[in-house]
Amino acid sequence: MGKYKKLPDSYFKFVHPVIISLVAVGIYLIVMAWLDPKNISPTYFGRVAEFATWVGTENNNIMKQLVLSTVAIHITKAMVAVYLCQKLKLNSAVTVAWTIQTLFLGIFSLWYLIWPQREIRNSNKSTKTKVKKDK
Repeated sequence: MGKYKKLPDSYFKFVHPVIISLVAVGIYLIVMAWLDPKNISPTYFGRVAEFATWVGTENNNIMKQLVLSTVAIHITKAMVAVYLCQKLKLNSAVTVAWTIQTLFLGIFSLWYLIWPQREIRNSNKSTKTKVKKDK
């Protein structure tokens, strides 16, 4: 725990927007495959829509179990995020932000809480090289 003492209490890092988009599309597809597989647009999703429609039509119960399992796993990860925020002594507003981000994005968000020093070390290196280039 000693290596986290230098972590500021306002530590928060957004997940990359491309990852956010991919997670959103994936969640949309599995929910639609469970609830309404016939209305997944092949115009936007192409062959993936055909596959999701087929899986949702032929194996609807499996899609239901997949969605419910995904929800349970994401809720568990959000609880882990709250625990890690308390362990790292982050303030309450940042804890709420981490919890919401982890609830929707899962491990892609939790990664920055599990190994925060990697991100701080990488940002310090890039700042130092930027300063050297400016001189």
